[in-house]
Amino acid sequence: MNLPKIILSPMLLALSLTVVMYAAGSHAKTPETPTQLSVSGAAAANTPFTFEQISAQYMQNPKVVGEARLKIMFWKIYDAKLAAANGKWKKDTSFALSLTYLRDFDGEEIASRSVDEMRDIGYEDEVLLAKWFEQMRSVFPNVKEGENITGVMDENQHTHFYHEGRLVGSIDDKSFGQSFFDIWLNEKTSEPKMRKQLLGLQ
Repeated sequence: MNLPKIILSPMLLALSLTVVMYAAGSHAKTPETPTQLSVSGAAAANTPFTFEQISAQYMQNPKVVGEARLKIMFWKIYDAKLAAANGKWKKDTSFALSLTYLRDFDGEEIASRSVDEMRDIGYEDEVLLAKWFEQMRSVFPNVKEGENITGVMDENQHTHFYHEGRLVGSIDDKSFGQSFFDIWLNEKTSEPKMRKQLLGLQ
């Protein structure tokens, strides 16, 4: 079935991103290039983290800002939750977005649809979009109904992805993080009602 792009978008990340047990020093590790993909050894850890535990690794006093469910006609797509320090979201500070999928999705399709969403919002650098696609394709797994993906923007504006409570990869390009989370939080998002709910405006 053909569902709207936002359905398959990554903060779609159909994963339960949750693994921030590794030392803060590892987060500061300098990549060889601004957009180099770095996957931490913590991704192989046996203990998954909850959304709350993940958020607490990146911000002080994390609280839920808003929650929303994406439904397309009769289909439930995913439940989304946004957390930020003291429950107040700011684009240039740390925050975490959790997506719990209510249907199965292919990881590569999530990456592809994410790029489409970025393009529709106004990002036009096709070379950079192609690079981001390859990075996301390397990170996003196939997700099944009930699985979660959590995306985190840290204080350095690096993006970390968790699937089912375990870290699966990071992308250190600041412009990627801004573009990716804009899929849900930018005023030009294809789901304005969801944006308002996530930001606690509705």
